[in-house]
Amino acid sequence: MSDKKEKKVKKKNRFRLDIALILGFFVMLISFCAYMLNTSLEDVLEEEYGTSIVTHDYTYESSSENE
Repeated sequence: MSDKKEKKVKKKNRFRLDIALILGFFVMLISFCAYMLNTSLEDVLEEEYGTSIVTHDYTYESSSENE
C-alpha cells in the first residue's frame, strides 16, 4: 500500500512561462491593432510636432493637369 502512495506524486501548480508569453504577445498585438485603427497619422504627427503636417501634396498633380 505504501508503494502506491509513493508512486502518486503530487502535481505542482507550475507557472507556464510559455503560455504567459504567448498570451502577452496576443494582448500586445490586439492593443496595437486597435490603436492603429482608431488613430490617424495626421493626428499623431500634429501632436508630435505641434504644427499641421502635409502628408499628401496634390498641387504638383493639379498643376500638370492644367497645362
